Amino acid sequence: MKLINKISRYFLLSSSLIIIAIFIGVYLFLESSLEKEIDEQLSKIYYNVINELKKGKQVSFYPFVEIDTVNVLSDKKEFKDTQIISGEENESEPFRELISYANINGKNYKIIVRTSLIEKEDLFTTVLTIELIAFVLFIIVLFIINKKVSQNIFSDFYNTLKKIETFSLKDNLPIVLDKSEIEEFEKLNKAVSFLSEKAITEYRGLKEFSEEMNHEIQTPIAVIKSKLELLMQSNELNEDNLRLLDISLTNLNKLERINKSILLLNKLEHKDLFESSELNLSEEIKNVLNDYNDFITTKNLSVSLSVEPDFKIKANQSLINILLSNLISNAIKHNVNNGSIDIVLKDKKLKISNSVQITDINPGKFFQRFFKQSTSSDSVGLGLTIAKKICDLYGFEIYNQYVNNIYTVYVLFYSQ
Repeated sequence: MKLINKISRYFLLSSSLIIIAIFIGVYLFLESSLEKEIDEQLSKIYYNVINELKKGKQVSFYPFVEIDTVNVLSDKKEFKDTQIISGEENESEPFRELISYANINGKNYKIIVRTSLIEKEDLFTTVLTIELIAFVLFIIVLFIINKKVSQNIFSDFYNTLKKIETFSLKDNLPIVLDKSEIEEFEKLNKAVSFLSEKAITEYRGLKEFSEEMNHEIQTPIAVIKSKLELLMQSNELNEDNLRLLDISLTNLNKLERINKSILLLNKLEHKDLFESSELNLSEEIKNVLNDYNDFITTKNLSVSLSVEPDFKIKANQSLINILLSNLISNAIKHNVNNGSIDIVLKDKKLKISNSVQITDINPGKFFQRFFKQSTSSDSVGLGLTIAKKICDLYGFEIYNQYVNNIYTVYVLFYSQ
């Protein structure tokens, strides 16, 4: 639930409770005032009846005035509501009555005076209807006003939130926020701006360090590699020495590939570094597959290739070559001897499937950096990470799955 809606809900709930309490108070006050007014009118009628009786006149007028003679005089004076059947329809009607006693001209009388409450009930019905309509209208108006005011007040907050959502360290631009008239939002804006500048500074330093390290390490790697290669050509080395040199050179080559892969991953953060052109993906797949013919033959793999002719995309040719090379080389490297590879390009979807022998596979981890399912020494664990980075760079979707000893990678080119 949005913050503005939550505040509006609490505000309307509390306002409704207060308004209901006020309406109940008004109702009770009005009822008490009317009852007091009616009792005063009954008292006046009562005294007028007494004056008429003193003059010897007949005053009885049912059901509004009843006069009976009694033997015992009481000082009781009582106001109460009652129901009396009256009128031609013989329906029960509400009345308010005053019962009192008086001695007039030597006789004891029980005097009852009444007034109809129908008008009172009609009045209360009208009042309640007006209150209900006023309540509904008030809630609607209050909701609209509260919504508009809240949107105006929280506009600075939502602007800040929107800029935070679009903030990216790769843009190398701090978050610039407008000045807010609300003190709390202004403090939030200053904190966000400070943190964005700090994050950019630290990210830039880390990125520069990584790039410089990758570049600087290339020179000693090349020197060591060349010296080891020269040393291996020496005739004075025995078999054990040659084996140790071969292991060293293999690991040095692996270190060189890791360094180049990390350098490429850093560059993939910036699309502007790679010039795009229209490519025939169908031909690119065939060319990359042709480059791996020797490896396919070595493992005696059967390859099924089905690609749509002349399917074209717009991207950097080197990056697409790396993408396809990583996916196809993985299908070969992690395959079994006498296994199979199935490559299909259809309806803007590339599918590369290969048979595998490993049963304990978690495909979701394959796109993580340095994750290796196999124990192969020549694998650096960055192939699929780079593939995903390239797909993200151009808006392609890549995912994988493992079913019945068949591992499959899908690349969707729907953005093209």
